[in-house]
Order: sequence, then C-alpha cells, then structure tokens
Amino acid sequence: MAALLPGLIAAFAANAQKPVTITGTITEPADSKVIIVNGSATSINAENKQETLELSKEGKFQISVPVTQKYNWIVIANGNGRLDLFVKEGSTLNFTTRGPGFISEARFEGKDADIPRYFVGWSQRNGGVMSYFHKLQETAQRDPATYQQAADSLRNEETARLKTALDSKQVPKDFFEYLSRFFEYSVYDAMLHYPVMHEAFRLQTNNIQSVPPELYAVTRKTPKLFNDDYLDIAFYQNYAQSYYSAMLAANGYINAISTDPATGQMDISQAFRQTDSTLQLLYKNTPRKTGEFAAGRILLNETKGWPTDSLLARIKLYKQQYPKSANNKVLDKMVADLQKFDPGHPALDFAFKTLDGKDMKLSDLKGKVVYLDFWASWCGPCKGEMPHAKKIKEHFQGKDVVFLYVSIDDKEDAWKKGIETLGISGVHTRTPGWKGDISALYEIGSVPSYFLIDRKGNFAVAKTPRPSQSEELVKLIEGLL
Repeated sequence: MAALLPGLIAAFAANAQKPVTITGTITEPADSKVIIVNGSATSINAENKQETLELSKEGKFQISVPVTQKYNWIVIANGNGRLDLFVKEGSTLNFTTRGPGFISEARFEGKDADIPRYFVGWSQRNGGVMSYFHKLQETAQRDPATYQQAADSLRNEETARLKTALDSKQVPKDFFEYLSRFFEYSVYDAMLHYPVMHEAFRLQTNNIQSVPPELYAVTRKTPKLFNDDYLDIAFYQNYAQSYYSAMLAANGYINAISTDPATGQMDISQAFRQTDSTLQLLYKNTPRKTGEFAAGRILLNETKGWPTDSLLARIKLYKQQYPKSANNKVLDKMVADLQKFDPGHPALDFAFKTLDGKDMKLSDLKGKVVYLDFWASWCGPCKGEMPHAKKIKEHFQGKDVVFLYVSIDDKEDAWKKGIETLGISGVHTRTPGWKGDISALYEIGSVPSYFLIDRKGNFAVAKTPRPSQSEELVKLIEGLL
C-alpha cells in the first residue's frame, strides 16, 4: 500500500516527544499485515515511509510509534480498510476492530483515547479526514464565483461539529484550536492551487500547460497569514511552501524557458525567475522558522532536474540565510544523491525479471537508447501518458530504442491487468512499492518518473521529458541514435 497520504507522509523521527503506543486486535483481518503511518512531518524531508507489522494468529499487534509533535496524523490500514486519526504524543491506546467492519466497528480505549474516538466517529459519519480532503479538492470543479462559498462551507461544517465536540467535552480545547487551524489552512492551501486543480478537472489530465488568467481571482483572495506556531500543521506547511509562487503565478511571473524558432537555441535566462523570487520573499517576509522550512522544502522537492551548479548556488544562499539550520545536511545529501543521475554518469544498473520470466540487467541493453518509465496501474497521471507513449513508440519502431517499464504495483495481478488494459508495449518488470529494490535505487518518490539512457549506458539528460512532451522527447531520442 503506497502513498497513504496526499504528499504529507514523513519518516518516523525520534525526538523529545513521547512515542505513541498502540496495542491492537483485528478479528477476521482482510490481510495478514497491518500498516501504520505517522504522517506528521516537521522535517523538510517528507519521505514515503511506513511500518508494516505481521498480525499474530489472533490478529494482534503492538507498536511504539516515534512522533514529531504534540498531535500526530496516524494511519492504521489493513487490506482495503483504512482509518485516519490524530493522536496525542504519549498516548497509550488499545485498538480493536473487525476486518469486514474496519471503520464501523473500530474502538479505542486507553490514555488520551478521546481524540482517536472523535476521528472514528467522523469516519463513520462521512468518511473522515481523507473524505474531507477529497471533497475539498472536488470543489475546484466550480467556477471562481461559486468556489469560495463551497470551500468555506465544507470547512465551516466540520469546524461546527468540532465545536460541538468541544462543548460536550469530547475533545480538549488545545486540540480544538489545532484542528480548527488544520481546517483553516486546508482551505487557504486549496485556494492557492485552485487554478491548476480546476483545469485538471476540466481537461481530465494532470499535464496542465497553461491556466486561464481569470482563475487566479481565487488565488489572489488567499490571506497572507504566516505563523511559526502553526508549523506542525500539514496544510500550513503546504501553504507556506506555495503562497508566494502561487501569487507570482497569478501575476504572470513564472519560470520561463523559450526557444528561438529560427535557430532552435534555448534561452534559459528566465528559467528560475519565479523560484528565485519565491525564495527571496520567504527569506524577507516570513517568520524565521516558516521561511527556513518552506524554502528548504522548495530546494529539496522542487529542484529535481536543475543543473547541479544552479542548485548549488541557491543552496549556498539558503545556508547564508540559515547557517545553523539542520536542513543544510539534508540539502547536502540531496546534492550528493542527485549527482549520481547527472548526464554522462553511468546509469545505475539493476537486475530484473521480465513479464515473460526472462532474467535481464539494465546493462544488457547497452547499444540501445533506453526510455525508463516508472509507473503504477493505480496512477492516473501514468495512465494519462500512455497514449502519448504509444505514438512515440510507433515513431521509433524498428530502431534501437527500448521502452523499459518498471511498475511499483504491490500486487502482480494489478500490474498485469494494467499492462493489458492500457495496451502497453515494451519491456516490463515490477519492483513492489516505494521500497522495491529498483525504485529505491532510483530514489523514486512519485510516479510517473522517467530516465533517458544513451547507447553507452549513461544518463543522457538531467530532466527527461514525459511522453506528452512529444516533440521535445522525440528530438532528444533522435539525437542519441
């Protein structure tokens, strides 16, 4: 089970907070394993990490979860059953449920069990945290005139229920304030991303090339409310990271790369203008901890494919701003890792078994150009790229170009069905999940992800175009033949 949270998953990180202990029993479990995720990130390095435990014959498990803050977003999952809840640090919980009624029969007892009980009730009533998140995303289908009312209505509805729980002493006051801010910044973050989300719904694709200017009317209404005290709130983190770049985009100030139609020469002089402006605004106009976090996460998460010298120059400026930041070591490691993928460096070799059972290595394909595609059958953007990939494969039919697909599907049946349903030709293999040997080797944090490898077996470009960027990709491959 991968990507249990929308971009909010973080590694368990030990700190001064007391761990959360969960002792559980799942009768009639849907699966022999239970998955526990702590989705509360205080580090800029938000990785896909989770704990998978084997259930005993009686369906029992126990775990001590290191936590990062006072209230932590925890996910408990078994089979297709999933429960999202917040848990107070130091809680000692006894969790019981039945596999077929994973949410409807969920019960919590123990120290600080009142807050998990609130989320069980919320999940039983209307789907809980993730249902709220998806409903908030879906409001982006509305036009700018009606969007705000719809988003605020969702937020106000849940805040009112939370107030009722506070008044009846079902939850403590400090948690009421915490979750109220969670709802508040969920709407602000959604407002920042409204233009792109609206177009994604309208066009039924995540490959959005441009946005109608009138959609930014929603973005411009987003309040400017930075506060270091809210850095333990997931949606505040997203908001802080996105606020200035969204506002700059609303005013037509974007990163731009242009090509001279006469000479074909690429002009990258404006390639970082929005990013650089965003970083400077964060440095100058936000509280210190917020700026340190948001700028660090931008440098860590949004710079894949940058030339190494450009990345190093911007990290140097970050270190001048925050010379004692713990993020500096994280950024240094990122640079060292990224240099492994620089053009001209040998592609990281791996052994694999193909769909038809043949044992191969990536290095067996030397002498051919290899387009390496990491995907999954459940990934919408991956599936959206496949029709474009089919046309590119037709263009290079009979030439020394190999399309190698590495699925991160956990289940073999889903992988095979995806290949058949989508009609994906090429060489196929599977590496289960984010922790699979091949996905870990290539540090895959999201799908789809692409790598272009030349005839010598070296990485060909810093940032490989998607199949939907057909013209650019075809030119690159033709240049390698």
